[in-house]
Amino acid sequence: MNKLLFTAMVFITPLTAFAEQGFYIQGQINKVFVRDLDGSASGTVDGVSTTLDGEIEYDESTTAGIEIGMKGIADTNWRAGIQYIAPEFEFRKAKVTSATIDGTNYAADLSLTRDELKTAGVDLDADAKMLFVNGYYDFVGHWDSFVPFLGAGIGGVEFDGASGTELGVTAMIGFKKYVTDSKQLYIGHKSSFTNVNGPNVRGVEMDDLKFYTATFQLGYEF
Repeated sequence: MNKLLFTAMVFITPLTAFAEQGFYIQGQINKVFVRDLDGSASGTVDGVSTTLDGEIEYDESTTAGIEIGMKGIADTNWRAGIQYIAPEFEFRKAKVTSATIDGTNYAADLSLTRDELKTAGVDLDADAKMLFVNGYYDFVGHWDSFVPFLGAGIGGVEFDGASGTELGVTAMIGFKKYVTDSKQLYIGHKSSFTNVNGPNVRGVEMDDLKFYTATFQLGYEF
C-alpha cells in the first residue's frame, strides 16, 4: 500500500500548483456489486495434472471510503483527487464448467458453495485495498447548487491472498448538491464502473474483475 500511495502522490502533487479554487475532503459510503467472473485452478490430484474452469460469484460489499483533492485546476471546471476504499469481496459460490485431467478436457456441471470450499480448506475471499487517482469535470453554472460531473480514474488494487498489485481503471458519473449558502458543504452520489486486471488469489487465476460501485458522498470544500 505504501507503493500505491507514493505513486498516487507522484501523479497528483504537480497539480497542486494549479489548484486555483482550493481543496476538498469527502467521506464516502460505497456499495460494490461484482459481476460474475471466470476463473481456473490447477493442481495435482493423485499424481495427475488437473485444471478446473468455471464461474465465480461474489457477494456485494459495503465499505467506507475517503477522497482528498483539489478543484478549479488552472481556474477551470476540472478537479482531481486521491480516493481510497477497501471493499471485502466475499466469495459466494463457484460453478465448475469443465475439467482438464491429464491433458483431456471433460465437460462438467458442479456447483460449490462457500461452506463446501471452506470445509475443503479453500478460501476464495478477495478483500482488496484500492487507491485511485481520479479526474473530474464539473458542469458548473447550469444550476444554482446542483453540479453534475463526469470522471475517470486509474489506480492500483492489492488483494488479500494475491501477490503484487493489479492495475484498475474506472469511469464515473454523478452529482453533488450544496447544502449551505457558502457552497462549501455538499452531499452527492457517484456511479463508478471499474475494471481490474485479473488477480491470482490463492492459486485461482481469475479473469478481469468488473464491478459497479454506488457511492454516497458527504464533502466539504476549503
